[in-house]
Amino acid sequence: MAERGSIRALHLIAWFYRTFGRRLSMTLLKPIAFYFVATGRASRRASLDYLRTLWSTPEGRRALGDARPGFWHAYRHHLAFAEAIFDRMIAWSGETSLFVVEHEGSEHLFRLVRENRGAILLGAHLGSFDLLRLISGEHGVHVNVLMFTKHAEQINAFFEKLNPGAHVRVIQFEPGSIRAVFDLKATIDRGELVGILGDRLWESEKARSVSVRFLGRRARFPLGPFLLQGVLGCPMLFTGCVRTGAARYEAMAMPFADAGVVSRRERTKRAEQLAQAYARLLEQQCLRAPYQWFNFFEFWEDEA
Repeated sequence: MAERGSIRALHLIAWFYRTFGRRLSMTLLKPIAFYFVATGRASRRASLDYLRTLWSTPEGRRALGDARPGFWHAYRHHLAFAEAIFDRMIAWSGETSLFVVEHEGSEHLFRLVRENRGAILLGAHLGSFDLLRLISGEHGVHVNVLMFTKHAEQINAFFEKLNPGAHVRVIQFEPGSIRAVFDLKATIDRGELVGILGDRLWESEKARSVSVRFLGRRARFPLGPFLLQGVLGCPMLFTGCVRTGAARYEAMAMPFADAGVVSRRERTKRAEQLAQAYARLLEQQCLRAPYQWFNFFEFWEDEA
């Protein structure tokens, strides 16, 4: 989905933050989020589809409340997205010390760094993966990211200008191209970490996908990240970073797939099993932070 909004608006928000501080800037986000949810029919519809799907489960109802999600739930969802982008802006400005980040499972990352072992960090469009990699850099854990940037060129250029010296490496991904695979292998062979988000499926990649149960409905997930792990034979960790309060986050990392090359004959079957396991973990994270899963498009195969 193409970007909405303008680069000028991003610079205005950055100026407002530098002039008036965080508290007033967070207030400014509220009318912005209201505008986007009120005028964005597609994103509002997708938001409600997700929230109502989550709400239809017993655990989801406990997370969201008794009322069936409506406009104001979608507004809160969009506001959480705006807050994540705002915090990303602050972090890219080099002010990561403003955030309080609690860590769960970081010892797994530190062990890989000490052993100079490359690995795939499997994430999702949940919370702020960008904040995770920037803060990880302060602890000596440098994360490369496999990223498709075509539909987010303005905002990515904006963040790069905020801190040109950040030296955060992005491995460009184009659906259908294998160039990124070679870049990824070279990065892993150097003992570096690569972040991949596994909850978005490109049209050209549908042939390499699997239909799994996610929040009680059928949805297609890409097999690419799991096939790559089987080919490269590197360990894979499930990672995330969710907002728990004003300038407060919780980062987590847990072992997901063991190291070891998978035979060609078993590769697809194992990738499908990992995709279902990933969907179950993503379910748990959505229940934990229901307004912080940011896929604003039609996600499920069946009708709501």
